[in-house]
Amino acid sequence: MAFRNRFTALAVILLSLSFLAISAVVATEGAAAARYVVAQCGWHVGQDAKWFDSSSDRFGKSSYCQTPESVDPFDGVHLISQVKSSSKAVGGTKFASWRWQAPAGTGIVNIHGQRWQYLRNGFQHRLGGVAPGGAFNPFLELDASDGTKRDFWRGFSPYAQAFESRLVCYRSSDKNCEADGTVLAGVRSLTISIDDSVRPVAGAGGSLTGAGWLRGAQSLAFNDRDTGSGLRFAQTLIDGALKASSEMNCAKRMISGQWRGTKMQPCPVTATGSQSVDTRVLSDGPHILRHCAIDFAGSSGCSADRSIRVDNNPPSAPKGMKVEGGDGWHRNNGFNLVWTDPDQGVASPIALNWFRVTGPDGYSGGPWYRGGRGRISGISLPGPGEYRVRVWLADQAGNSNQAQAAEATLKLDNVPPTGYFAEPNGRDPALIRVSVADRFSGVRGGNIAWRPSSGGEWHAIPTRFHSVGEQALTARFPKSLPRGKWQLRAIVVDAAGNMTVTDRLANGSRMSVRTPLTETTRLTASLRARGSRQSRNRIEVGYGRKARVTGRLAGVRRGGIAGAKLTVVESYLPGARRKARRQQIVTDRRGYFDLWLSRGPARRISITFAGSRSLGDSNSGTLELRVRGRLGFRVTPRSLRTGQRVRFSGRVLGQGAWQPTRGNLVQIQYFEESARRWRPVTLTRTDRHGRFRTGYRFRYITGVARIRLRALLVPSSRFPYSGSASKPVTIRVRGR
Repeated sequence: MAFRNRFTALAVILLSLSFLAISAVVATEGAAAARYVVAQCGWHVGQDAKWFDSSSDRFGKSSYCQTPESVDPFDGVHLISQVKSSSKAVGGTKFASWRWQAPAGTGIVNIHGQRWQYLRNGFQHRLGGVAPGGAFNPFLELDASDGTKRDFWRGFSPYAQAFESRLVCYRSSDKNCEADGTVLAGVRSLTISIDDSVRPVAGAGGSLTGAGWLRGAQSLAFNDRDTGSGLRFAQTLIDGALKASSEMNCAKRMISGQWRGTKMQPCPVTATGSQSVDTRVLSDGPHILRHCAIDFAGSSGCSADRSIRVDNNPPSAPKGMKVEGGDGWHRNNGFNLVWTDPDQGVASPIALNWFRVTGPDGYSGGPWYRGGRGRISGISLPGPGEYRVRVWLADQAGNSNQAQAAEATLKLDNVPPTGYFAEPNGRDPALIRVSVADRFSGVRGGNIAWRPSSGGEWHAIPTRFHSVGEQALTARFPKSLPRGKWQLRAIVVDAAGNMTVTDRLANGSRMSVRTPLTETTRLTASLRARGSRQSRNRIEVGYGRKARVTGRLAGVRRGGIAGAKLTVVESYLPGARRKARRQQIVTDRRGYFDLWLSRGPARRISITFAGSRSLGDSNSGTLELRVRGRLGFRVTPRSLRTGQRVRFSGRVLGQGAWQPTRGNLVQIQYFEESARRWRPVTLTRTDRHGRFRTGYRFRYITGVARIRLRALLVPSSRFPYSGSASKPVTIRVRGR
């Protein structure tokens, strides 16, 4: 229970702190002062207060604030002023106090904590702030005993120079307050918010502040001071980026995610030391150096910016180097490189460009140098192929580094590609194929064209380039051309722009084609159920019933095609146990075919003809066979009274199908005579064997009613049977 009380008290404290923080921000909106928070007597934190007795030893004190880390941070903590047991009386206006004094240059803006007191005979517990003139202004004057630790908070405007908790005899100076029994005033768990209006002052010296060129590690000596919360950090920045930081030894603690001071002035007011900065991490040229001192309230004071100059490095690599004309393949052996020189600033300007060329078969040339800025012209390669060129720079001081180089690829291909027509494919005479190759840049594409063998204008055919495996250009010869003989030509282009024109086969003879090539075919098919003469592309049959597929394969000129092999693929819907079934059938002498399909789940059927040397391929499209589901339905009892429960059970059949893991949905329905419609009664789900069981209680039937019931299978995308209803069952319900 004690722990619970402490937890509740802590929650109240945190809520009050949030309100205090908001109030303080509103009260000081627009002020330039920074703010910090001091925690006292709680949270495993001690106290930074002075105790005063104005009564010549009539009062005593007791303090216990900093509990061990292993115990409750508020267990028994207190700061108490009390009348000594040996004192019989205390003179009027005499007091004892705990006083928290704000450091010079600061002011207390709000205070939050807990208080309690035991009072009698003219004693008061007073809580208040001390104004800049020294006057004590209480905001609480308590003269009744209250042993409960109660929260208090107060904001000060203008700021208070100090906060006091006083135990005082508030009678006039010529009277006494009798001290018969316990008289005390206590506080604890104090959160003091302090505004610090004075910025720290930063001083810097050392080699890093010198006027000459700097390189390597340099030191900065700092001598900082502050009035108020004290110095927490000494930081050195170059070009606005933090390069070195020193943290002072401050009295602080992390409380509720915030660093709080444990003393009214948490940090030292002076700090000296040195910091090392490695200038090699800086770019060459001028930089801005600044040293800043930061106090505990977050205010900063910085030394005046000064310029320093750094030069540690040779020129960096060329920027954005590229090959004139692009990085692709070139037909002409003469390459130019262009780039942007890196900005040297006040460092030495660039004087020379060094480059080295490496390539196939272990070729390595250079290094060579050229003059000029941002350009090398006329690089010649020893032959076709892909080469790498590295370029690095040297300044007038002689600084250079091959590791700081830019690279580019030089690609030379001045050899045209090769190509020849392949012999016509007897199975697909309309397919025109040109085998192509290129040793260096690779074939980029091309086109195939035709014209009458007697001559005339060339006509391009849509051409595809196949780059995987054996490279080739392919096109399909137009089937719409009339009977005749036609000459073919192919243009092959490589990535460098070299071009080859050919009209020859591999044996050197001229490539030509005679038309017509193949005959177009048409494959029609439809589904028909047993006992029905009507055929469609999509039908539905009853559970366990057969269907058949019929159709014909015909050519556009010859009519029905006899003896053609057709492939029939049955793809069952999701949930079926069966895998896709593939079989072949053969057309009769007039091109017709007829195939009975096996009983079972719903499926999709497609029929294809692969074609032949003289016939084009064709397919039937997708045929869809739906199968209605079946389910049994039992109702017990058949005769019952109003209020009794009727039980429904049954099973969903699924020949050749898996029952869904979560079961099928089954809806129990009754027939509403007035509307001549079936209405829902209840909804249930089958188990993994397809069985279902549920019940219903008729509550509002009077007289005698005959009710027709049935079970309805709800269609599911995971079950390859369509929805269906059971046979109706009639029950008799008699009202009470």
